[in-house]
Amino acid sequence: MKKIDLTAKWIWDENNTSPNSIVIFKKEFTAATSAEKAIAYIAADTKYWLWINGKNAVFEGGLFRESMPGAGYADEVDLAPFLKNGKNELICLCWYYGNEGRNNVDSGHAGWIFECKALGLYSDRGFSVLRHPAFYQTGEPYPSFLYGGHNIGFDANKEINTEKEAACFFQAATEYPPEYWGDLYLRPIPLHQCSEIHITQREPLLTKRYEVSFPAAVQFTPFFEINAKGGEVVHIFSDRWMVPGGPGDQNNQYKSHRTEYRCKPGSNRFDSIFYLYGEKMILQCDQEITFLQVGYRSTGYNTTVTGEFFCSDDIVNILVKKAANTLYVCMRDNFMDCPDRERGQWIGDVSVQAAQVPFLMDKNAMLLLKKCIYDFIHLRKGDILMGNVPGKNAAELPSQSLNAISKMGLIALYSKYSGDREIFNEVLEPAVRYLMLWQMNDNGLVVPRKGNWRWFDHLYNVDEDVLENAWYYSALTFAKEMSSSIENHTYDDFLQERTESLRINFNKTFLKNGIYQSKDFIDDRANALAVLSGLCEKENYETIKTVLLSVSNASIYMENYVLGALCQMGYIEEAYKRMVSRYYHLAKNNNSTLWEDFYILGTKNHAWSGAPAVIAFQYFLGIDTCDGFDTVTVNPCTLFSDMHGTFLGKNGKIHITVKNGKITVDNQSESKIKIGKEIPHKNQPGV
Repeated sequence: MKKIDLTAKWIWDENNTSPNSIVIFKKEFTAATSAEKAIAYIAADTKYWLWINGKNAVFEGGLFRESMPGAGYADEVDLAPFLKNGKNELICLCWYYGNEGRNNVDSGHAGWIFECKALGLYSDRGFSVLRHPAFYQTGEPYPSFLYGGHNIGFDANKEINTEKEAACFFQAATEYPPEYWGDLYLRPIPLHQCSEIHITQREPLLTKRYEVSFPAAVQFTPFFEINAKGGEVVHIFSDRWMVPGGPGDQNNQYKSHRTEYRCKPGSNRFDSIFYLYGEKMILQCDQEITFLQVGYRSTGYNTTVTGEFFCSDDIVNILVKKAANTLYVCMRDNFMDCPDRERGQWIGDVSVQAAQVPFLMDKNAMLLLKKCIYDFIHLRKGDILMGNVPGKNAAELPSQSLNAISKMGLIALYSKYSGDREIFNEVLEPAVRYLMLWQMNDNGLVVPRKGNWRWFDHLYNVDEDVLENAWYYSALTFAKEMSSSIENHTYDDFLQERTESLRINFNKTFLKNGIYQSKDFIDDRANALAVLSGLCEKENYETIKTVLLSVSNASIYMENYVLGALCQMGYIEEAYKRMVSRYYHLAKNNNSTLWEDFYILGTKNHAWSGAPAVIAFQYFLGIDTCDGFDTVTVNPCTLFSDMHGTFLGKNGKIHITVKNGKITVDNQSESKIKIGKEIPHKNQPGV
């Protein structure tokens, strides 16, 4: 991460401690259009929007804190394309949350800083500032405490309409000491994207309620033009405005953001810059008004869904497409578990997302994975790797932290699919020091670690002892791989001793008649992890297969590992059958995203639900790499009479078609393709 040292001043108006405050900064300056680049560094607590000469240069700048403890991010923006010769005008609207959640840490002070050496522009008291008079605090209901931000209230009667009128209200900005915000580091991900307005209705309509259905779930900003008498209030929200808690918490309801718009008499035009999330936009008015035009802008993380998968089973096709939709809307400043309730970067969820990213998204998405790893490592508490950072509600879930540093977790998957081994230099020591927090029992296995939340999965019959030792062993083995890769042998003795102890004692303690268990019940999750960790011997695969085909306690999160274990053992057809059975209702429902649970306990969109996409690409098509797609192997199975997949290789797309046993590869990338033998199956399942 690159530290940014700025000489500009942090500025705001005279009060920079009031939550939910929105101000406008203004600066006139001269420039020459001959400048090829005009790089500006800009940071805010919390969000900002920048216009140069009336053109939007930054849509929702600013990343949620923290990059390091007590530190933030600075955006790097080239202003040259927006400049004109002579007089120029900079306008910035900045929104200070002043609250926190599972994705943001509040500095306690509103602030904005801007520096562009090429233009000689440095934020200071020479910038003008105005607290925007049209925005107001709404009443109840308020958004959930789980993520930061506030409802938006906008009174069109107080809108600033003319330059002359605005000039009367602006004052000199107030400078503040930089210590409030700590160090700044260069933003490691691209600025968010925002589309042009999609108009959904152009004919006048007199009504109290107007709904817009989107092609798929989306992060969106509302737009409308209306005629009003004045004083009417339009409530803007989505179909995901209120959602239940997850499994075990389903009786609680959590509210998202909403927007209120108070009409002025006559013509009203509202082009909001504050995003909401859902599959529908709902405009509800307290009395009838005439909607002239309604539309929205789609916004989100700056990446594109590039992966496609089709086969002769429509259920699988639908699941892969829904997984791609789900993955995308769970990305913004960080990976989110869900965009409509928490927006937290739960590290176990990201480990499931990480396996989908290289097959479904373009390369920008890998930058968000790398940012997540830095969050996880840099924001640890002492030697404790926290499971939900950044954010006020960071907590240690030992199972999720072990997952992230295991050979099937976030870091291993990022390195495998990006080819980045340098990151091991950042990760190895914190990972091993975390593993050292576990004590060993007399039986040669780990003493259970409680953390802040000893959680392994939702619902019932979770064999925690087997799972914890399997996750721990997998993390040990991946630490050994990292050590070897970067030739750092500092911890070899510790890792070898612990690995050997678990290898010898895991089967001795937990293996009973070919099945792994520590309690009086059998857990599909525990047996799957025994396989994926490498602790299960091949001679027990047939018995484990029986468990995984007859026990279905896993939530949709751990189903990822159950299906993966079946495939790794070679039972790909069995994995396919279990997958379409368990996911059937999620494919057939009307939502464009995948639910948090198989039984609609929780949200209708959740990050950890995308296992079908991984199974389709990695095992049905048989795509693999160990060097960031420099080399790609293709070993498709023969489950389907027709199968096609597209994904990004090295600097280009790779198209693979399997039809009646024949493999065709259209390689538009620089990757080297190695085609292996098809994996045979006795039966060809019908469509």
